[in-house]
Amino acid sequence: MTRNRPHPSSLWRKRFRMIHHVDQAGITHMYRNYAPVFVLTTGRSGSRLLVDLLNLCPGLEAFHEPRPTLQYFADFAFHRQDQSELLLRMVDAARMEGVLEVMIRDQVYVESNQCLTFFAPALAGLFRAARFVHLVRHPGDFVRSAWRKGWHRNDSIWESGRIRPQDTAAWSNWGEIEKLAWVWSATNDFIEQFKTSVADERFLRVRFEDLVADTGILERLAAFCGGGLPERTAAQALLQSPVNPLHIGADEPPNMKKHADFPQYRDWQPAQQEALLRHVATLASHYGYHLAENGGENDKQA
Repeated sequence: MTRNRPHPSSLWRKRFRMIHHVDQAGITHMYRNYAPVFVLTTGRSGSRLLVDLLNLCPGLEAFHEPRPTLQYFADFAFHRQDQSELLLRMVDAARMEGVLEVMIRDQVYVESNQCLTFFAPALAGLFRAARFVHLVRHPGDFVRSAWRKGWHRNDSIWESGRIRPQDTAAWSNWGEIEKLAWVWSATNDFIEQFKTSVADERFLRVRFEDLVADTGILERLAAFCGGGLPERTAAQALLQSPVNPLHIGADEPPNMKKHADFPQYRDWQPAQQEALLRHVATLASHYGYHLAENGGENDKQA
């Protein structure tokens, strides 16, 4: 059964066919009462698959990393949580019009974008009824996927914006697995801290492994977002197809350092697993990942 949808009635769609016709009452309603959904994640955690699945749900319009992505500003936001007004104005400028356009179409705006994770408190302050989905993935699988993608080796806008600890001396001494382990832990810890600031009914955690294994999780997620149930056959077809695989083109620019070969977590050397565990052990256990007993639980997303 679909829960009561937290977006405006069709009255808004009938009144405003174009965004530049929206009056101030409509804008005020959006900020106070409309409930967009933002997916908080480390990245490399199945966020594109989640968007594709949610777009099968009536009533939802889901977007994966829409522009402006704010990819250059993740670390900026991570280290400036004390400047809440600045972060709120940044994300307002980046998202106000996109959210408003979906609202007047009488749909629920859903965005999955790792770059918005550290703007979550600002989003919660801006859109007072917003909901948040925490998408988490096995840390070994995340590290493998990010390593293959070239995280911390590429020279790009994305890399310039990736979060780093303030202790740059420690960071420079870590190997790449340990750096990525820290990113997984620091990001999920940030999300856990944010969770304490919003009501329980506005927050839902989903493990990537559960999402791909159980269509009931997708139905629960759709209901949480305020959408209808997806068509099961279409959802199953998506779940059985590779999503967002690693692509290394023949014309790959030299500043991109992707590598196709990196073993799955269960095949790592003990020293590599120890480097991961130093940062993720507590949170991984909290999420039900038993790293000492098994390897990555799903290799659906490269």
